[in-house]
Amino acid sequence: MNHGSGAFVIVFIVIVLAIVSMSWTFARSSSILETWARENGYRLLSSEYRWLSKGPYFFRTSKGQTVYRVSVQDAQGRTRSGFVRCGSWIFGLLSDKVDVRWDDEA
Repeated sequence: MNHGSGAFVIVFIVIVLAIVSMSWTFARSSSILETWARENGYRLLSSEYRWLSKGPYFFRTSKGQTVYRVSVQDAQGRTRSGFVRCGSWIFGLLSDKVDVRWDDEA
């Protein structure tokens, strides 16, 4: 194998690992959100991943955590919106921890 093809293989592996990592992150976050909503009696109406605009979690989120803007409906039909942070500071998405900041409690 010459030098050029070796570099190609390394770049290819890095790209594949990045795609797998991103896919796992979004799948795990979705699972955490769905479980949190179900356990708290909510129906998840919408969830939007927040890359930069993390609301109350701006500068309070580790690299391993994800933040979503959500809207939920409770058993009485009331709708609430807010920000949800998935994962813990140290263990990231390996943890099932969820922190919520509702708009109506700000």
